[in-house]
Amino acid sequence: MAVNKAKRSIHLAQHQPQSQPTQPLPVRAHAYRCLAEMNNGFEQALHGLEELKKVNCFSSSESLHGIYNLLSRLRAQANREAMAVLAERETANARHFQQHCLETERAS
Repeated sequence: MAVNKAKRSIHLAQHQPQSQPTQPLPVRAHAYRCLAEMNNGFEQALHGLEELKKVNCFSSSESLHGIYNLLSRLRAQANREAMAVLAERETANARHFQQHCLETERAS
């Protein structure tokens, strides 16, 4: 006999962005360096595929062309996702510091 298990709502487990954090959440330079290193790795892999295409036995390889396109798509998707997270965080920080500046100006 099958047993029904209660399921927890997925939305409760997902990250809920705050509209205005009480404290700034600065993005460390390390995050940007990691993103640059990831892109450098993709560039190296793409360059390697381009070089392989120059070798006679690979020159007409459709699979290499497909892999090149797949890698390019993965790079774009990874950048898009990372940049969306960074943009959300930086926007929240900008709002926080803008509010802080306005409060400081009002107080003086």
